Amino acid sequence: MPMNKYKKMLSFFILTALFCAISLFTRNVVISSYNNFECFLFKIDYIKNYGAAFSLFHTHTAFLVLVSVLILIAAFYYIFSNIRRYSALDIFFSSILCAGIICNLSERIVDGFVTDYIRLNFVMFPIFNVSDIFICIGAFVLICNILFSDEKKHS
Repeated sequence: MPMNKYKKMLSFFILTALFCAISLFTRNVVISSYNNFECFLFKIDYIKNYGAAFSLFHTHTAFLVLVSVLILIAAFYYIFSNIRRYSALDIFFSSILCAGIICNLSERIVDGFVTDYIRLNFVMFPIFNVSDIFICIGAFVLICNILFSDEKKHS
């Protein structure tokens, strides 16, 4: 039995809250208990990132907050405009995307920076966090859905 619009929206909000909790819980546990932990693939290395990726715009916190809010509004608009045709997987990945944006945004507003703590050992790459992973995965799937939607083929 397919889910109706309101069940899909409720599922979206519940999953988004769950992924926010996972991201914030992971952040708090990692930085309080595992700083400087290292294994073969990665190292936990707590830093305060005042900018965006690669510390871009590190002196423009207000700008980064504004951009994050606008992206979040655009994502919500797209999701709610198309939620009727969303599958359970679409809801899942949209929730991941929004949770990542919300968590990084809330950290930036409350703390003035985003906490990054995962450093890959096998490649030179910026330090990142779970919210960044959520954003990358969610954005990738959302973009694929937009680009490769069956609806465009039938129009």
